[in-house]
Amino acid sequence: MECDEMNFSPKTTLVQTQTLSQTQLQSLKILSLDNFELNNFLQNEYIENPLLDYNENSNLPSWNQYVSYSSAKEDEDIYKEIPDFSENGIKEFLLDQLNQRNFSDLQWTAMQTMIDCLDDCGYFKLSLKDFSQWFGIDISTVKYCLDILSSLEPLGIFSKDLPHCLLRQLEARQELTPELNQIIRYHLDDIAAGKINTITQKLSMSTQDVRKCIAKIRELNPRPISGFLTNSTDYIVPDILIDYQDSSWIIRLNDQWIGNYSLCDYYLNMMHTSQSPDLKEYFRKKYNRVQLIMHSIEQRRETILKITSAVLERQKDYFTGNSTLKPMTLADIASDISMHTSTISRGIKNKYLQYPFGVVYLKDLFTSSAGKKDNNSPITVKKQLKAIIASENPNKPYSDSTLSNLLKQKGIKISRRTVAKYREEIGIKSTYNRKIYNE
Repeated sequence: MECDEMNFSPKTTLVQTQTLSQTQLQSLKILSLDNFELNNFLQNEYIENPLLDYNENSNLPSWNQYVSYSSAKEDEDIYKEIPDFSENGIKEFLLDQLNQRNFSDLQWTAMQTMIDCLDDCGYFKLSLKDFSQWFGIDISTVKYCLDILSSLEPLGIFSKDLPHCLLRQLEARQELTPELNQIIRYHLDDIAAGKINTITQKLSMSTQDVRKCIAKIRELNPRPISGFLTNSTDYIVPDILIDYQDSSWIIRLNDQWIGNYSLCDYYLNMMHTSQSPDLKEYFRKKYNRVQLIMHSIEQRRETILKITSAVLERQKDYFTGNSTLKPMTLADIASDISMHTSTISRGIKNKYLQYPFGVVYLKDLFTSSAGKKDNNSPITVKKQLKAIIASENPNKPYSDSTLSNLLKQKGIKISRRTVAKYREEIGIKSTYNRKIYNE
């Protein structure tokens, strides 16, 4: 008996050590992810793991908001007022891809008019017959012009609807498969409704293959000219939100979308009822994987909330707008909440915090060493950068190189590239976009 125990004990210890190591590595990886990265991580896991289910929240911005175009609709709104593309560069961008000498005056005029008939997604919903009658040219000429325009960038422009737009993009990328073709043509509404089982049954595909197809479809652009109709400003989505209500601070993570992920009841039931040992073992591993991830995400939440609470305690005057930042290091926060500095570093990595007076990069709240006045701290630099740009001549705004030199005169030595980074983070446009042209 003693010999058996001695032979068994080392094996048991080895397995426990490996499991603990895997758990720690997974937790540390997830802790270092920001919300965008975490969502991508979970989406990839969802594609590969049948035990993880995903029900998209319609309140969140997503590709699915465009799926309604796939439904069969009357074209009663085709002749409504269409956007004026002459001012936002679309018309010029499209025509610049063509050589006017290769076309007759009639063809060139027809193509210009067809561009004007695009809807705000970049679709051309008029039939060849209707445009032919309206413009007074034969259908063959209309078809020729439409074929030319449909070959232009951005891919998918001049499609008649969403399915054709997506199919053309996949064809151009040489990634169109029979499965993707079927899903796009007949099951976009099922994707929008989250009816993956309907697709798997009708097309005799595995859940994993359907999820991979859906992931591929989500990579496509459902609105080819959407980029021309909006400003190119990038918006920061904060990971942490803090508010001051009823004389107290409230801290929460901006991750309510995680509730869209859960265990899949269908495969969970299969795991319990299957008579196949191999299948049960496969589902058991996938189940354990989901449990590990969800546990790591909960640990991530608790850690980030603890870090934020400790930061808030030290910087209350800053968050209320009554003072500048106090010296604070990773070691200070680590000591406050009894964690290792490396954990604090991972917890604040690439994360933004929104408070009543704005949004701040969490890492910018820390100084390199306590008690040292740091004129090059990001917060200080950004304030100086705002002040300099506010005083510039709007007809001749400063370049990033000039801004770097002006900051240097104030004792702040940062590169042109860093200036550009800070400028973008505080929402200030580039030199070209800041310039005001005299009429």
